[in-house]
Amino acid sequence: MARRKTKQPGKQALDRESLLNRLTTSIRQSLELQEILTTTVQEIRSFLNTDRVKIYRFGSDETGEVIAESINTNRLPSLLGLHFPAEDVPPVARELFVKARQRVIVDVVAGRKTLNQLDSPETGKALVREDIRHYPVDACHQEYLTTMGVRSSLVVPILHQNQLWGLLVSHHLDPRHYEERELQVVQLLVDQVSIAIAQSDLLHRARLQAYHEGKINQISSRLHSPSKVTKIRQTVLEEAVIALEGSSGRLYITAEPTGQAAQLYTTGDQPTLPWIEESSFWQRLMNSFEDASMEESGLETWEVTPTESLMPSSTSYSGAGGVVSHLYTISDLYQEPSLQNLVSAFSETTIRSLLIVPLQYHQQCVGCLTIFRNEIETETLWAGCRDIDTRNLRPRASFEAWREVTKGQAKAWTPEDIKLAQALGIHLYMAVMQRRVEAMLQHQASHDRLTGLPNRMLFDERLSLALAHTHRYGEMLAVVFLDLDGFKTINDTLGHAVGDQLLQIVAERLKGCLRSEDVLARWGGDEFTLLLSTIGSAEDTAKIATKILNVLNAPLKLGGQELHIKASLGIALAPYDGEDAETLLKNADAAMYRAKQQGRNNYQLYTSAIGTKAQERLVLENNLYKALERQEFRLHYQPQIDLRTGEIVGMEALIRWQNEETGFIPPSLFIPLAEEMGLINAIGEWVLWTACAQNRTWQSLGLPPIRMAVNLSALQFQQKNLVNIIAQVLESTKLEARYLELEITESIAMHDIPVTISVLRTLQSMGIQIAIDDFGTGYSSLSSLKHFPLDKLKIDQSFVRELVTDSFDAAIVKALIALGHGLKLEVIAEGVETQEQLTFLRSVKCDGMQGYLLSRPLSAENATNLFINRTKLSLLEG
Repeated sequence: MARRKTKQPGKQALDRESLLNRLTTSIRQSLELQEILTTTVQEIRSFLNTDRVKIYRFGSDETGEVIAESINTNRLPSLLGLHFPAEDVPPVARELFVKARQRVIVDVVAGRKTLNQLDSPETGKALVREDIRHYPVDACHQEYLTTMGVRSSLVVPILHQNQLWGLLVSHHLDPRHYEERELQVVQLLVDQVSIAIAQSDLLHRARLQAYHEGKINQISSRLHSPSKVTKIRQTVLEEAVIALEGSSGRLYITAEPTGQAAQLYTTGDQPTLPWIEESSFWQRLMNSFEDASMEESGLETWEVTPTESLMPSSTSYSGAGGVVSHLYTISDLYQEPSLQNLVSAFSETTIRSLLIVPLQYHQQCVGCLTIFRNEIETETLWAGCRDIDTRNLRPRASFEAWREVTKGQAKAWTPEDIKLAQALGIHLYMAVMQRRVEAMLQHQASHDRLTGLPNRMLFDERLSLALAHTHRYGEMLAVVFLDLDGFKTINDTLGHAVGDQLLQIVAERLKGCLRSEDVLARWGGDEFTLLLSTIGSAEDTAKIATKILNVLNAPLKLGGQELHIKASLGIALAPYDGEDAETLLKNADAAMYRAKQQGRNNYQLYTSAIGTKAQERLVLENNLYKALERQEFRLHYQPQIDLRTGEIVGMEALIRWQNEETGFIPPSLFIPLAEEMGLINAIGEWVLWTACAQNRTWQSLGLPPIRMAVNLSALQFQQKNLVNIIAQVLESTKLEARYLELEITESIAMHDIPVTISVLRTLQSMGIQIAIDDFGTGYSSLSSLKHFPLDKLKIDQSFVRELVTDSFDAAIVKALIALGHGLKLEVIAEGVETQEQLTFLRSVKCDGMQGYLLSRPLSAENATNLFINRTKLSLLEG
């Protein structure tokens, strides 16, 4: 018998080192796994001098495919690209491939197999010496290899991340013995392949993540572009479909609280039912914060955790419990029981699979992104015809290629798809919410929420446009100032609820007196303004004023009582009484005060002789100059409580003026005047010092330390030495900076954004807390707001008053709380007056509250008593 020549040991070592170096160099130089695998099988076949070496990779369904091969074509046929069924490798063999790194050598002619185990099957630890055992080959395996034309085989497992990635198989037409050194070299080369697989997997993940991050940044940039919102959303939808390898898709945006209807954007093939998102199935997914999957359902729920999210982990919107934390996939919509009522809508399309991304944060859903995938035709080349008859236990009679075509399936959704979809969903949610909150705030900024009428700002804009028109065409218009007589008495006697109803009724009655081109606005409180465009004469305006008085005089029933409404009207005509908005409004206001002086319930046309209001203002100015010197100002304090603990955590200092001649003067009257007169800085400094001193006094009494909230006016905030003044006050009163909270309004913050940020950062670095007061009553850019160094957001009481009965209010409050928490701010609600309001605020995770439900603003003495009693009660409860 002829024998193979054996190489000398030194030569063998050199060959082995050369082979390892070539393969290692190939791995280092190539980033493509397929190239490395091809080189590997070529080198190993050359080294072993066998007829065929192949690498066989397992799929997720445990079937295998020959993905690399080197053969002697004169002796064995190629198997490259052919698939092998999962049952070709029994489960027991798969388990030992992983646990023991078991190699299998089969000699078909001798009917013998050798099993080499490198690790212990029980512990998984490497053996000091290989466990080599010999067994007869079972007849089935022997017949399998014989049919393949093989007389000897070597099988070595390829592992990746402790899983069976594939097999390296060497086939030879003749019986062959494998020497120990050959097995060692093959094992070393297989280990190098495992390294290459890990390298390729890491590279693939890095490339995929870079691609996904690029898509996310591209879509994020698109969402915040200045283009029209409908164009932005359509483009983003189309880009999302491409990024997620979908065939078509749709973006549904729910109706807005401001009244805007729901919107739908589509691309590609669509179901015939236009608003499927409003079906019960979609609504259940969009309004369910928990896992919405059902038993006996093909609906799969994906919950993305913070570590899995593509969003930065620092944001509170990423991961489970955050924005878009639950996504849903349906692999075959025709097999989904919940979709049976909708499946007919898809019959004219090739859509097969769905990815549903609710744009949701807690119980608030603003829309839904749905990506469709069409069914695809899958072609698989099998190594021999598969016989799935369980009675046939024999191997296949042939390994010739057999083509199988599978229809009615779509490409599966992968975890990487879900992560990308979740990140895109978060950006969509944030963009929709930002525009929605901005729209609500903008609408609120230009409309009175109680009556729905334009407010002062919008009225000014309309008046300016009307003046430009009348100036161009030489026409005349009238501005009417209307103030309800005795409204305060009704409000104080019957309550704010009745007063609000009265204002709504008055608004409706006034609308009925005007023409379509006229403008009616609520100026504030019980004041309304009217713009009467294109009038022929003063008599025309007088007729409308008379009609208004008559209509308002008609009795109405509210609060179980019959009420009679009267009003005083002042009229200014353009261009005679002024050619600009400010002058006309000032003169109409002066004429209205003249009507009040004339006994009320009448109208007055402006004349140059009207000066009563100016005189009253002069008296108020003189008294205001002396108020600080006479020590007529007082501070009252309104407590703030933590809604989680119920404890008092702060007090807001509120200024009061008790004039010795005219009595109590409300802040709304003298604060604007003080700003105009330049007295506000001195008054503000007195308020700051007094409030800090009072807080230090409470601490000296042994009461728990709390924050004292002090409002800053616009002029105060613009002082160049503001920081120094505050530092001096804190040093003078011995109050630690962390117990002082400064409140500014949105309009102050937005006046000069760079200066605002600089000043607030300096104050915050001192330890002072910063709060945005009356949030939502002005209009601020959310993109700028997020850069302000803030600690607290205070929701204005106008939003709180009707939130239990007004869904519009409730939606705004929810949105503001979500916005505040998204910016990592503490949120406190002002003006809480009822237990129902408190319950609602707790349910939406508001952090704190202040209002009449807890206490009205109190004098220092009464506030101290309340603080002491509340603290004692907390100690007893504790």
